[in-house]
Amino acid sequence: MNISMGNLFKTGSIISIALLLLLFLMAPTVYDHAKAQENHPQDQEAQWVDSVYRNMTLDERIGQLFIIRAHSDLGEDHIQSVTRQIEKYKVGGLCFFQGTPARQIELVNKYQSLADIPLFVTMDAEWGPSMRFKEHAVTFPRQLTLGAIQNNELIYRLGKEIARELKLIGVNFNFAPVVDINNNPRNPVINDRSFGEDKLNVTAKSYMYMKGLQDHGILASAKHFPGHGDTDVDSHHALPVINHDLDRLKNIELYPFTALAKTDLASIMVAHLNIPALDDRDKIPSSLSYNTITNLLKDSIGFEGLIITDGLEMKAVSANWPDGIVELKAFQAGNDLLLLPNNLPLAVQKLKQAVTNNVISQDRLAESVKKILRYKYQIGLNQPPPSLTTHNIAQKLNTDSAILLKEELIRAAATLVRDENTVVPLNGGENIISVALGASSETPFQKELSKFTKARQYQSTDLQTTRRVFDSLKEEQASTFIISLHDMSKYASRNFGLNKSEVHLINQLAAQHEVVLVVFGSPYSLTFFDPVKTIAVGYSDDGFTQSNMARALFGKEKFSGRLPVTASPISTFNQGITTASAEVLQYGLPESVGINGRKLHQKIDSLVNAAFFEEAMPGCEILIAKNNKIVMQKAFGYHTYEKQIPVNQYDIYDLASVTKVVAGTAAIMKLYENGVVDLDTPISTYLPATVNTNKAHLTLRNIMAHRAGLKPWIPFYMSTLNTDKSRLPSATYYRTQYSEDFPHEVSPNLFLRADYPDTIFQLILDSPLRSSTSYKYSDLGFYLIARIVQKVTGQTLDNYVREQVYEPLGMVHTSFQPAKYFPLEKIVPTEEDGYFRHSTVHGFVHDMGAAMMDGISGHAGLFSNSRDLAVFFQMLLNEGQYGGKQIYRPSTVREFTTRHPLETRRAIGFDMKSLNVPDSRCNIASLASPDTFGHYGFTGTAAWADPANELVYIFLSNRTYPNYPNRPNLLSLHNYRSKIQNAIYVSMGMGQSAPDISQ
Repeated sequence: MNISMGNLFKTGSIISIALLLLLFLMAPTVYDHAKAQENHPQDQEAQWVDSVYRNMTLDERIGQLFIIRAHSDLGEDHIQSVTRQIEKYKVGGLCFFQGTPARQIELVNKYQSLADIPLFVTMDAEWGPSMRFKEHAVTFPRQLTLGAIQNNELIYRLGKEIARELKLIGVNFNFAPVVDINNNPRNPVINDRSFGEDKLNVTAKSYMYMKGLQDHGILASAKHFPGHGDTDVDSHHALPVINHDLDRLKNIELYPFTALAKTDLASIMVAHLNIPALDDRDKIPSSLSYNTITNLLKDSIGFEGLIITDGLEMKAVSANWPDGIVELKAFQAGNDLLLLPNNLPLAVQKLKQAVTNNVISQDRLAESVKKILRYKYQIGLNQPPPSLTTHNIAQKLNTDSAILLKEELIRAAATLVRDENTVVPLNGGENIISVALGASSETPFQKELSKFTKARQYQSTDLQTTRRVFDSLKEEQASTFIISLHDMSKYASRNFGLNKSEVHLINQLAAQHEVVLVVFGSPYSLTFFDPVKTIAVGYSDDGFTQSNMARALFGKEKFSGRLPVTASPISTFNQGITTASAEVLQYGLPESVGINGRKLHQKIDSLVNAAFFEEAMPGCEILIAKNNKIVMQKAFGYHTYEKQIPVNQYDIYDLASVTKVVAGTAAIMKLYENGVVDLDTPISTYLPATVNTNKAHLTLRNIMAHRAGLKPWIPFYMSTLNTDKSRLPSATYYRTQYSEDFPHEVSPNLFLRADYPDTIFQLILDSPLRSSTSYKYSDLGFYLIARIVQKVTGQTLDNYVREQVYEPLGMVHTSFQPAKYFPLEKIVPTEEDGYFRHSTVHGFVHDMGAAMMDGISGHAGLFSNSRDLAVFFQMLLNEGQYGGKQIYRPSTVREFTTRHPLETRRAIGFDMKSLNVPDSRCNIASLASPDTFGHYGFTGTAAWADPANELVYIFLSNRTYPNYPNRPNLLSLHNYRSKIQNAIYVSMGMGQSAPDISQ
């Protein structure tokens, strides 16, 4: 039967799992034996094992049975102790605990050089080396989180990645996976280390994890036989007793071990458990029980791999059995490897006496030692291992692919347990209130929520504050409350970190309002929340889990996880809703879309630092999206050169002329496809005021391609200043307080006369045209576009684009007049104006003419952040579609992003890559495709989309700060924006033979 084991496990379905387990039980040994024959010819292996064994002394043979404790964070006394034990007792292996990767590598090299027979180097690395390293390694999700995943191929990939990392630090034997079935919520030691409560789910995921390890050169160990899941006692501290009968044990606890024993599993670790159904002697732990290990595991179940004890230091055995005797009893029971003896010299002495006195037969000793040697041979320990290097070890462990895998696992585990009123996905326009319990400040979850909604946010770390917050919300008319639980405990004995009064308040609120409860912790805590109709579980409280959950709630990611355990009658195993994520921008690592992430960050960091050195800008933000994935979103520097407020990746910037495409052109595109305007009809059709002027015959196509003969700009503000030396705003045109006659606020406490926007309009109509209609960049036509929009729709430009474009796209941080809607600390200042407004331009548009139009114009005035802009340009790359909504027809997008028929550069509203110019004179990255479209902004902004490479590039800065008239435009002079854009293409492997202008 030609069935792929990977494919059988890929879906994670119960039927597939059961079928594969049946295949295991029917005929697995033929497959495994054949593989062993192929990889390790039996005759060579046997010759080496027999030869080595014959030449070993009794002391050396006994030494192979022991695995001793090793740390890389302890001093010279500890190192000397390990050294003595290796040299004197010829131990078979080491078990590394806390430390650092670099120091562990140094010690592994040292210790392996001392060993006559290379050592097993073991580690508890259930969720990767980070289980023992506080830093320098990726912390993968715990097994309970993985238990929620439906695609078990991801579990195989996790095993493969952990194997890669372990090899880098010299480990060849991982004490993982945990195959215990955790069916006791009060279990203090297994708990979130288990894949869950279902035997088939646990078995399938354990197999895939084991295969991922062993297919890539790391021995695996299934633990803790016969099953440590149903106990509320920690065997590190006392001896747990499990009173289930044999039938129950076979059906539940023993099931994964029985199935995995039929595969090529290298080892099984035996727990310290008292199980009367297997051995009814008083205080006999399973690790010392002949009936449990030899009669059951070896003879009845048929396991032929290595059998290893759990740590013999643990109180479950050491409290009841003296040193030396416990190791002897463990070996007599059938264990091959004795882990962490309390007193190695005494243990060796007792075992040696037993062999000498024939209490332990030579055959029994040979059975275990030869098995140990056989597995050492199979992983290449028949010869001294190569010396390991510490060079760049942190980078080698923390690869982008490892981080990407972690993120994939977290996304796949996210579980929407129930949603009775179908409120998910949430709508950003709803009146939402977010309350984070267990948090003292804005959480990553809330920060991510703020991308999609203007939710009011609260946090609380104590019951008194929680009560005060909930009391203030009782009468709220919010459509949805999002309650998130943080800083939880995994222990039932601590109520999972929840106060019973808090639980009551949440359930009470859920009875009166729409509540979405998000649990960033143990799924067992759902036992308290049956009254809540919408619940999602993230399983842990790390930043990416929180951000991913926020995106999933708004439909930007999908929910696909299932509860791995039962928490209550309505929160049961395998419960969960699969949602469809809208086709929206996701987050991923550069490598996931074929970009060299390390090269990308190095090049961009270098260019940004060079710009900072020259004071070309005080700070900036860069976003790069490829293939619908945001692969870089990074903030650099500060709001100002005073370095008081660091740039945040969601800060709001004055877009300057990027307004022309995201507002002016966006509005005309919608009117064009609705048949309200035509690109080649004279604008006098839409603006009667242009009749009998030299503007009447102009067309939108020519205006928007800057081929209408319009003057570049008019300094309207200068006519409103005093004529004396002060050049201050004239009292004829300005007041310091709002009134109906002076309503247009050009800066705080400076209001322009009501009729002056009409004066500006008339000045444009009266302005002469150039003698030529060749390309000449001009703002004036986009003033007219704002008027056209208002005339044909009855709405101001800002209201029209908000309703037609921004709200459907969820661009909640895109706005004219941003100071009315956002805190100033989230808006980056643009200038210390000493020539017009004589104040800090902060939250008001920098462009003087746009400011005099009440901050709303087609050429400038729009503010936004990088993600909103990325959404807009991704929509255009998607031919007008985003998040399941068709904003524009594909034909409309093509019409406006195609060059004007007489142009080698400009499209309709959009700038494009200049054709037929040398690379050094190209307006954007020389490596960008000819179809790339977007725009620059005077304040130091840029937004470009490359259809050929499915690439979006957003650059935001305030290069005009503090005083642009007195500072050279170094950002443009040295082409930093296009150099950074070019670095993206270089990092994609493009243009390697061409000059690299990104440097």
